[in-house]
Amino acid sequence: MTRRLQIRPEAEADLAEAFQWYERERPGLGAEFLEAIEAVVQSIESSPLRFPVLHLAARRALAQRFPYAGRSPDEAHDATEGAH
Repeated sequence: MTRRLQIRPEAEADLAEAFQWYERERPGLGAEFLEAIEAVVQSIESSPLRFPVLHLAARRALAQRFPYAGRSPDEAHDATEGAH
């Protein structure tokens, strides 16, 4: 069964800021960034245990092409996104 992740407000704000930055760098790059983040979220939701443990039982999934990762505690599946 797939569990929905909860994205924290500060992570949402960070993603919105990153989207704007990528769009200023190249129109359309912000949309590509959001697609990469959505892919990470979907991967964590569908198979959270496939990702390596990062710290204190939190798992980390890296986004493709962008320096961002999704983190999910093993049990709670409460995700944060942010630059790393």
